[in-house]
Amino acid sequence: MGHEVKGEVTITHKGVRWYETGHPWIYKDDLKTADGPSSGAVVRVKAPDGQLLGQAFYNAASKIALRMLTQDPQEQIDRDFWAGRFEAAVAYRKRIVTDSNACRLVFSEADGFPGLIVDRYADILVFQVLSLGIEQLLPLLVELAVEFTGAKAVLGWNDSPVRKLEGLSAERKLLFGEEPKRVEVTEGKRRYIVDFSRAQKTGAYLDQRENRIHSGSFAKGRVLDVFAYQGGFSLQAAGTAQEVVAIEDSEQALNLLQENAALNGFKNIRAEKANAFDRLREMEKQGEQFDLVILDPPAFAKSKAELQGAKRGYREINLRAMRLLKPEGILITCSCSYNMTEELFLETLRQASVGAGRAVRLLENRTQSKDHPILLTHPESKYLKCLILETI
Repeated sequence: MGHEVKGEVTITHKGVRWYETGHPWIYKDDLKTADGPSSGAVVRVKAPDGQLLGQAFYNAASKIALRMLTQDPQEQIDRDFWAGRFEAAVAYRKRIVTDSNACRLVFSEADGFPGLIVDRYADILVFQVLSLGIEQLLPLLVELAVEFTGAKAVLGWNDSPVRKLEGLSAERKLLFGEEPKRVEVTEGKRRYIVDFSRAQKTGAYLDQRENRIHSGSFAKGRVLDVFAYQGGFSLQAAGTAQEVVAIEDSEQALNLLQENAALNGFKNIRAEKANAFDRLREMEKQGEQFDLVILDPPAFAKSKAELQGAKRGYREINLRAMRLLKPEGILITCSCSYNMTEELFLETLRQASVGAGRAVRLLENRTQSKDHPILLTHPESKYLKCLILETI
């Protein structure tokens, strides 16, 4: 079971130059001819001079017309092809994830699965399918996932807006096993509940797993966790902090945060339902001070058009956080917006430092957990910034 090659697509000279950078996407504007393929098919990719460049998923409806699968034009794209890639992805996670039973098992192009994300929570898998070619292979990929992991259930959380760009509908459904309501997972020395009936994304923002665990080493005295969600950072801080104040505007998330605190035996986490921007301003007026402030907001810039507003938002929350810190206080500040580049994020933090009237030094420059691997030829695979700063 797999894809037969169904047609050829010739790309332009400009497309060839782009292909030679190693980027796994070829855009619609760089197609010269498409002979006979239907959307979702595997096609051979050709240069204008007839040279075969490899094989790719084709989608006439998407701006990303070709998603490269292999540079070998003769390789069989069959069950063994996908089984080999799944086996490699699982083996990589077994090597690098030693502190949790929840991780990203497949990270799209970075693992050779264009448009597929698979997250693992203990013995539950959550699929996100973001390309038409993968959608048509879904039964096979679910079968392989169960085969290589022994999962008891597989959920398809395919409600991302990105699917519309591929001509796919939004849906959530059970793909294998009995539908789970929730599962308990471990993260370092902490445990937390993933509630599949309420969770965002695939459940727990696993890209921050390593940063959350590492953040615990900076926790002492009073800690402020802003955009706390279900308490991932708060739980790591609570073991050594006197008090953790967790700010979150979702009541459902706060309820689960409190349940997670009880699960770990912590009574020093105080959850507050509030708008983060408003609460930070109030705390500054009240003269509150913290030893550690954690900012892990949602993506403020989901497109380039939103970037200017995002810069203002990041500057505002970081300026307030810096003013709330004691001397030699620690700020852990994050951005998951791909369009907010590392350089731009640093510049925004410099502006916040000046605006706050605080001298700040950079201790660490971190990114997403290693189970979200970064493919050097695919810059889009690196999106998370996590900077650890210290006030002077």
